[in-house]
Amino acid sequence: MIIPIRTDSRLRNTPYMNWALIAVNVLVFCFFQHAVNTRGHWSLNMQAINPRITYRYELSPDFPAVKTFITYAFMHANVMHLAGNMLFLYIFGNNVNDKLGHLGYLAFYLAGGVAAGIAYVLMQSGGNPVIGASGAIAAVTGGYLVLFLRSSVTIFYMFWIFGTYDVPSIYLILFFFAKDLFLNFGQETGVAHVAHIGGTIFGFLICLTLLAVGLLPRDQFDLIAAIKQWNRRRQYRDMVSKGYNPFEYGSRQRPAVAPPPPDPRQEKIMALRASILDAIARHEVAKTPPLFLELIQLDPQQALPKQPQLDVANQLAGEQRYAEAAAAYETYLRVYPKAEHPEQIELMLGLIYGRYLSQPEPARRHLETALLHLHDQAAINLARDELAKLASADKPAL
Repeated sequence: MIIPIRTDSRLRNTPYMNWALIAVNVLVFCFFQHAVNTRGHWSLNMQAINPRITYRYELSPDFPAVKTFITYAFMHANVMHLAGNMLFLYIFGNNVNDKLGHLGYLAFYLAGGVAAGIAYVLMQSGGNPVIGASGAIAAVTGGYLVLFLRSSVTIFYMFWIFGTYDVPSIYLILFFFAKDLFLNFGQETGVAHVAHIGGTIFGFLICLTLLAVGLLPRDQFDLIAAIKQWNRRRQYRDMVSKGYNPFEYGSRQRPAVAPPPPDPRQEKIMALRASILDAIARHEVAKTPPLFLELIQLDPQQALPKQPQLDVANQLAGEQRYAEAAAAYETYLRVYPKAEHPEQIELMLGLIYGRYLSQPEPARRHLETALLHLHDQAAINLARDELAKLASADKPAL
């Protein structure tokens, strides 16, 4: 005897619809099939099934009513029949419910029962009427095979010994499918093996189609992912069989390549930058202007980190090296456009260009930009006064 206990596939959501289907099956069995009318009063008798209810809702292969393709799947012959079906539905249905969603799973389950019933009617003409959820549950296991191919199922086994063992889900599901297909098909065993086969094939094909067209989310555990991985391995084996050696290139002795000679210019640039930053760290900013001027002479695009760049520019302005200070401030604004208080740098550049370098156009441009963002009234007045001086200087003498 083999009984599945659990799977290792984790749930993302609570499978309420699967639990509801289990509850409906149990309720129908207890309060519908076993309810008997005694002297005008209904009571529950678990010793016998109500034949009038069973006859009305079972699926007969000779005279199938449309409604019975649904109702037969919610009826069971006895407690063991119900318990076995509900166990399999709980073990495999929870994950399929999680994957399909509640409404999708309900439609899939009911359609699986209908497909299993159609298979039974077509293949068992003249056979006995059938009841039970095993056809719909077979569709669930067929879907589980597609969606969770690489999962494992913990089973409880009892032969001459008993215990638990983890087996890949594909082996367990295919075992029961092969048992129906090859060992019991066409035999009178009291079990609707044709319904099991039809349900399994239906669930397998539907879920495979939903994955292939993208209506279900893909992951590395489903059947399509396994097929793609198998195909990559097959291509690799074919390449190796034709002489491809995957280790050939790594094993070749590569010729030694001499490293390129060091660039003296780059070494000098790195040394100057290190000297400037070291002097600033030791609060010796006064030593940085000649080093900085030598640096930008080697590479005019060089820029120091944000605060050191500003410190050197301020030092150059303090030493009245206005052209060099203006270039350092311009580099600061170019490299660090989102630095704090750029309007102060714009004001400083406007004053330098206007007062000391006699360049009214860049002075006016920087002062007007500064006015857009200045908040200190003294700084605003200073910028306006300087702009007024530049304007008066542009007027021709009378």
